[in-house]
Amino acid sequence: MKDEKQIFEDYLNSLELENINQLMKRFEHYHNLLYTTNRKVNLVSRNIPSDRYWVQHFLDSLVALECLDLEGKFVLDFGSGGGLPGIPLKLAVPDFNLTLLESVQKKSRVLREFVDALSLSATNVEASRLEDYAYVARRPSYDIIVCRAISLEERYISPIRRLLKPSGMVVFYKAQKLDDVQNLHYEVLLDKKYPSLGQRKLIGIKQRDLMLR
Repeated sequence: MKDEKQIFEDYLNSLELENINQLMKRFEHYHNLLYTTNRKVNLVSRNIPSDRYWVQHFLDSLVALECLDLEGKFVLDFGSGGGLPGIPLKLAVPDFNLTLLESVQKKSRVLREFVDALSLSATNVEASRLEDYAYVARRPSYDIIVCRAISLEERYISPIRRLLKPSGMVVFYKAQKLDDVQNLHYEVLLDKKYPSLGQRKLIGIKQRDLMLR
């Protein structure tokens, strides 16, 4: 039976990414950073053993690459926590502009350390609430906002709409329940079962559809 690290490496190969050996070394570095730091700052659930990070966090983050083209885009990771899904996406596809948005100060400080340690280019960390960041002057407008382990609360709708380009889309990582998006027009971008992870859905809502029905 394959261990989860091998399942993750096989998944990278299935995405036909380049330099898989080098990419695995970068993910190993991130894995070590996340595991070591998580013992001091609660970035991800401590109920998940570190050997499960490979599938539960890294593979799960990368499923977006099956339906989203990130190259050259401006991407915002809302509620980034330990850098998920933004950092795995950036490691796999370096050629896009990434903002990691995290309102908890100690987590945002850790994210800056991760960005430096992993030498992530065109990556910015913002220590702010979504509702405040939406009104910051001279910030980018985003093609894509990704939300993992975040439910769409009504108070987020207006800030997300403001942060997106008119052609932009917010994407939610889901398992099964879609209660929080039922009153909006959405697209199912991905609905697939993965080994050791289970069913995953990616739900996309276009900027123009971010209005309650």
